[in-house]
Amino acid sequence: MKIPVFGLVMIFVAWLTYELKKHTRMEKKAEAEFWERERKSGFIPRKSTSDINYITIDESFLPVERGESDSELNTLCNRILDYKGKKIADLSSFSNTELKEKYGTANFTSLSEADTNFTAIVAPLGRLTECLYEEGRLAEAETVGKFCVNSGIYTYPVLYTLGQIYDTICDTEMLKDLIQVAEESGKCQERTLSSLKALLG
Repeated sequence: MKIPVFGLVMIFVAWLTYELKKHTRMEKKAEAEFWERERKSGFIPRKSTSDINYITIDESFLPVERGESDSELNTLCNRILDYKGKKIADLSSFSNTELKEKYGTANFTSLSEADTNFTAIVAPLGRLTECLYEEGRLAEAETVGKFCVNSGIYTYPVLYTLGQIYDTICDTEMLKDLIQVAEESGKCQERTLSSLKALLG
């Protein structure tokens, strides 16, 4: 027996109403669980942060010639050196609640600052790598670029500049290694990977 169109509409409306209510219940449950985790995380005691890979900013990887001039290189170096002695770490993979759960509430402020500092140095380090390459200072550009990669910075300016360096000096193996590291990091954009692979020809 054929079901009338009106009946089909009513069945669809009933199904849609059920799904919407179920979705609403799930959202409310997830929200309640989140706030309960957040509430409990506020009482977690201080825990060790020894497993965090902090980044150290100093003069060792920066260009040799620095001074009081207002060149872009010096401006970038000075911006980077502003973070010398400060705690710097990439904690972007953690939510605020997860940070407090893993390391304790007492560490939350300092860890948030470390993550903010990491975000602040990413752009100037990337631009510094590019500037050194543009000036033909390949060895120094590579040093800064490698520091970035070792610090977990996988941005386009850093990786593509390193790729250009290896392409310029015809070091195919280093370029392949760089691509592999970028792929395995899980932090590299597809555009960057495509540009690096294009350098291989």
